[in-house]
Amino acid sequence: MADAKSEKTIPQETIPVPVATLATDDLPEKPVTQNVEVANALGNLAGEYAGLEIPPPGTQERRDIERRLVRKIDFTMLPLIVALYILNYLDRNNIAAAKLSTFVEDLNLSATEYSCVVSIMFVSYILLQIPSNLILARIPRPNLYLPIIMIMWGIFTTLIARVNSFGPLVVLRLLIGAFEAGFYPGVIYYLSCWYTRLELAKRSSIFILGSYLSGAFSGFIAYGVVQNLDGVGGKAAWRWLFIIEGVTTVGVGLLAIPLLPSLPQNTRWLLTKEERLVGVMRLLEDVKLTELQQDACEEARTAVTVKQGVIMALRDPKVLNFFEIMFCVAGTASINTVFPTIVESLGYEYSKTLLLTAPPWILCAITCYLNSYHSDRTQERFWHMVWGPALSVVGFAIGLATTKTAPRYVAIMILLQIYNSWGVGFAWITNTLNQPPIKRAAAISIINIGFNLPNVFMAYLFTSGDSPQFYAGFSLCLCFAALSIVGCVLMRFQIIRANKRLAEGYKVDGMDGSTGFRFYY
Repeated sequence: MADAKSEKTIPQETIPVPVATLATDDLPEKPVTQNVEVANALGNLAGEYAGLEIPPPGTQERRDIERRLVRKIDFTMLPLIVALYILNYLDRNNIAAAKLSTFVEDLNLSATEYSCVVSIMFVSYILLQIPSNLILARIPRPNLYLPIIMIMWGIFTTLIARVNSFGPLVVLRLLIGAFEAGFYPGVIYYLSCWYTRLELAKRSSIFILGSYLSGAFSGFIAYGVVQNLDGVGGKAAWRWLFIIEGVTTVGVGLLAIPLLPSLPQNTRWLLTKEERLVGVMRLLEDVKLTELQQDACEEARTAVTVKQGVIMALRDPKVLNFFEIMFCVAGTASINTVFPTIVESLGYEYSKTLLLTAPPWILCAITCYLNSYHSDRTQERFWHMVWGPALSVVGFAIGLATTKTAPRYVAIMILLQIYNSWGVGFAWITNTLNQPPIKRAAAISIINIGFNLPNVFMAYLFTSGDSPQFYAGFSLCLCFAALSIVGCVLMRFQIIRANKRLAEGYKVDGMDGSTGFRFYY
């Protein structure tokens, strides 16, 4: 929740960025100027901005610069990462669409082996979450790192079209998980390097739209492949599905390398020098850093090791609570890996089943965007987090109560509303876990591990033998949705208590309440 006193009082004249402040060789051991953290953020590029004057926050000139900056990033970075995420989810979940074809029969997979193939990817995905994000936090060019890992998982996705048995399929799924591990938490961290707290929920939601759209596209693409390519070149339809989606991923990854912006301080091809410096300044101002806090952050950035950053994240109760919330959200949302199987329980033939998977994802995309947009506009997180799980509880209850086609499809339409907690949830996380950056990167990775753990075991609860009731799977998902609401309630009380301490003049997580800083809830 935004605080009315959160604005700093800054003299209404141009703020010069002194040469002595920005030249890193001249920085004093105990920096005292208001731009020390700017110099630290700029690093070796500090000398490039020496003497540059920028308007202070709150002036019309400054707002115009920020508006241009945000518009440029919105129209270059966001469309690209949405496209990348659509392909990320297509490559991760195309195995569910392939199952409705002759995939299981051609590879002679048992029900247990198929469930293993679905879930095994998340083992390597989870194990490499933290290392990947900590690497990303240390490198200055995320615009290279993210497309490269995308190209690698695209190659391994394409190779699935060549497998003929269980063993090689497991190896390839493990490799796909290893390279996909750094993508989602990496992009969330990447967005937080460009957008302020008030801007983040809507942009995170736009990014996450990629996963919802992929759910819709997956059905349409699979339907087109089955209708037109089955048997072409002597290959089954599912093999063409992996080839088309894998090769597309590699191609888009190659295009993203020159087109994806890096960080505010070094994106010269897109931003003017003034816009680059404002891009750095506004993120520091967003967390209301005082001179003392700048000194602490400068020391933390240089002194805090990767190990210490992980320990700091694990000791923060908010990180553990967010872990529980996102674990339960993911437990409910893990139906995405078996969604075609759930839709198949309606009893329609293969082609119609693929088409029926699309409308629930389209509805999900619309509601999730509107939810995140309103969350940013109102600067509120809690209520925007809990209504989605509440609606999913209703959907799973209907699914458990009846197998009749009409109410069952209504239930399927609202099951995916749990995803309303996804974009707002990660925006809430990045809003709440601020300094130092290495702790934030570790925290996002730890929480994202919780967000993917249920994918390891949930596939075993939705086999064809359990259709159409899916008693075990629906019951557990219902419990997870309810527990996510409980976690959100606890988080709300945690943040209210933290804000009360900030209002009383205490420091919380290194943030000084006297600056007007407050956590959103």
